[in-house]
Amino acid sequence: MDLRRQIAVVRHWAWLIAASILLAGGTAFLVSSQLPKVYEGQTTLIVGQALTAVNPDYNQLLVSQNLSQTYTQVATTRPLLQQVIDELHLPVTTTDLAGRVKVDAATNSTLITITAQDANPARAAAIANDLAQALIGASPAIQGRQANVEQSIDGDLQATQQQIDQAQSELQRLSGLPTRTAAQDQELQTLQAQLTTLRSTYANLLPFSSNNAPSLLSVVEPAVAPAQPSSPRPLLNTALAALVGLMLAIGIAFLAEYLDDTLKSSEQVEEAVGLPTLGAIIRMKGDARRKEMYRLATLLNPRSPAAEAYRTLRTNIEFASVDSPLRTILVTSAIPGEGKTTTAANLAIAFAQAGRRTLLLDADLRKPGVHRIFELPNATGLTSLVRADDAATESLTNATEQENLRVMTTGPLPPNPAELVGSQRMRTILFRLASEFDLVVVDSPPLQAVTDAAILSSLTDGTLLVIDAGRSRRGAVQQGREALARVDAHVLGAVLNRLSERLQSEYYYYRYYGGYYGHDDAAVAGATRQTPEAAASQATGRE
Repeated sequence: MDLRRQIAVVRHWAWLIAASILLAGGTAFLVSSQLPKVYEGQTTLIVGQALTAVNPDYNQLLVSQNLSQTYTQVATTRPLLQQVIDELHLPVTTTDLAGRVKVDAATNSTLITITAQDANPARAAAIANDLAQALIGASPAIQGRQANVEQSIDGDLQATQQQIDQAQSELQRLSGLPTRTAAQDQELQTLQAQLTTLRSTYANLLPFSSNNAPSLLSVVEPAVAPAQPSSPRPLLNTALAALVGLMLAIGIAFLAEYLDDTLKSSEQVEEAVGLPTLGAIIRMKGDARRKEMYRLATLLNPRSPAAEAYRTLRTNIEFASVDSPLRTILVTSAIPGEGKTTTAANLAIAFAQAGRRTLLLDADLRKPGVHRIFELPNATGLTSLVRADDAATESLTNATEQENLRVMTTGPLPPNPAELVGSQRMRTILFRLASEFDLVVVDSPPLQAVTDAAILSSLTDGTLLVIDAGRSRRGAVQQGREALARVDAHVLGAVLNRLSERLQSEYYYYRYYGGYYGHDDAAVAGATRQTPEAAASQATGRE
């Protein structure tokens, strides 16, 4: 599909797309609004001394990164979760709390994130902070040393630091004296030696301190009570659901178009059967229960877009036969119900309006319909002319309200329509009628139903193939075209009938004609210049 065709598909299925977006988005919004609010408290910890060490040790950094993955597993163990439950007096089990707590450690990082969910924002923050403290309390045991050993080393370091501070203070006092006695000089030397020893002891104890261990856990950012819930998010859920609905509807639309093998545009007709589209007749709105005469838009409402479309069809037919003017035109379709009889009737009226003496001949000896459209009797007609060579054409045709147009119905239906249509007698009748009128428009049965139409097409100067846009299937139309090709029929082109204005942007000119002629939906539906009864009365008077 090209871009224009894709846009046309989207426009055609706009109702489905809009409905899907509204349904999906509205459902998501309603569901999200009914869901309970959940708040998240988040605490961030760091493993080791990567932030405070002046000269970080690469090996200790690697150890801290590896330990962070271990801490994430330890944080959700039953003892630590039970400790949090006991401290906060939570009315949940460890299994329930584990489902509300998430502990993550990024790869190649020493940071650990503890996220706790709860319906109460303050409690969510408290759970995250308490679990972090419980994990910090359990950290010394992970590296293989007891907590009392860690406390002893930290105490020795603190005592040594105090002694160093005292020795430095006394050393500064003695050094600041203007004159010192021998005893004071001896004390100064002793303090200097003592300070050297204390510093050495502190340096030896420092690597064993828990504050310098790669497994040390400390809080970087404690959790605070969140102001907004983390879920649900109605607006975000609505937007995502609407997007999913949009994508799903577009997918369904293009899938339906891909699976749809009906012909809806002149390009598709050209591709399927290689015929040009001589006319595009828009669908006439109206009550299907109204009389069939209301379908004669060219007669009853000549300023409607449908009437203008038939006049355009008439012009295109004349241009298609400039070298050899047509005297007989056959109108047929691939399958029943595509509007060939209505097309033939309106086309005959259009030619009559152009000043050509036109005869509309109903050659559908299976299921005639012309007499019903014009509300004419069908006691005599084409079959009467077949039986009687000397029958006058004038007596077998019916005048209509339209000047220059006469109608010949089928007459009594024969038991052998195919033999009658294919007889030499039928060829002679068509030649006779063509000599008495400027143009003979012949309505015939559908091509797939019987062989009558194919036989008649070989006896006429040109054939029009009526295609119901959006209903006629590609395979049926192709078979009809092949049936015409087998008898070497002269096919003028195709007529796209009952075309919806939404199908192809190229036919928007009908909107222009509607505005130019003061067209509205009532006119298209068959608003008349006079009633069918009055038309029939005038036709009878002329006859």
